[in-house]
Amino acid sequence: MKIKYLGHAAFELDLDSGRRIVFDPYTTGAFDAIDYAPIEGKFDAAVVSHDHDDHCCRDVLSRAKRIINKAGRVDIGGASIESAATFHDEAKGAKRGKNLVSVVEAEGLRVAHLGDLGHSVTAKDVPILKGVDVMMIPVGGYFTIDAAAAAKIVKELGPKIVIPMHYLTMKVTLPISPVENFTKLMDNVERAGASEIAVTKETLPATTKVIVLEAAN
Repeated sequence: MKIKYLGHAAFELDLDSGRRIVFDPYTTGAFDAIDYAPIEGKFDAAVVSHDHDDHCCRDVLSRAKRIINKAGRVDIGGASIESAATFHDEAKGAKRGKNLVSVVEAEGLRVAHLGDLGHSVTAKDVPILKGVDVMMIPVGGYFTIDAAAAAKIVKELGPKIVIPMHYLTMKVTLPISPVENFTKLMDNVERAGASEIAVTKETLPATTKVIVLEAAN
């Protein structure tokens, strides 16, 4: 499979079967703070962690055969997507509401997208996160967990590949921190210099590696 970073918290997952899944598609111009280009194409599924405009583009959703925005498990032709309810803040949703954590299982891999997770979690708290191979995790703080909390979750869950998201860039003017606040806490960091990576079960690293992708848009 290929994992492509579109920008902010949006990713495209392209399976060998030809199925395409998009996670948390942003709306260009959301909150006058998201300057990434519009997301194009059609998708077999759109996974949405919550309905804020920087994670839920109605136009992209209209081009998806299936929208996943609540807890449960669905199958989309050779792949399963299982989602669990969490919170967008550390006050059980009192500040910013709920958040959906989702895991795609396909091609012998388990790929997790943590959405706008706002609190620490363990495998006991969210069982679907046990044994994930790839994790897309917010690191910017303020609206989500910060770098230290993200590093703690990575250490707790031990994914083989970690892809940081939801951090400050030239195209995001939200009051969040840059990715370096997270990467300086991690031992094995690679800047891919590209927007996508190919991942197979056979090519997973032996120990946790952080891969920083360049946004495609």
